[in-house]
Amino acid sequence: MSAPLADDRVKVVVKLDKDEHDYPPADYEGLWARPLGDGVFQIDNVPFFARGIAWGDIVSASMVEQELRFQEVVRPSGHSTLRLIIHDEQDVPSVKALLEKLGCSIERSHIPGLISVDVPPTVPMATVRPVLEEGEAQERWGYEEACLAS
Repeated sequence: MSAPLADDRVKVVVKLDKDEHDYPPADYEGLWARPLGDGVFQIDNVPFFARGIAWGDIVSASMVEQELRFQEVVRPSGHSTLRLIIHDEQDVPSVKALLEKLGCSIERSHIPGLISVDVPPTVPMATVRPVLEEGEAQERWGYEEACLAS
């Protein structure tokens, strides 16, 4: 993920489906995206709550009530999205460093201990998954696979 030369990004709003525990803690998530024309956008951040969407995906969106509403993924990017809730906030920097060493990119949430993880196509999930499972078994974090590249 490279830094933009000019910030031409817009927010594409995704309606979130809640589970039996009323999670996620919001009804919608706004994702940064770059307009590509004709109602098509490229996602430019790692989602914290939306499922089935990853960094770099090409999506369609339309204007509804003065905001761009997500419709569908038009072309997957090959990236995967993971989410971790790290049980000890003090452990976040070391977990971030561990995942970055594997080749992943991390975004921190305003929610303590929550990070979203971008796994690029160059990093096999077979490399990342054992690390995630080990940390979960040690009760350092819980994780979910929110969008896996096919």
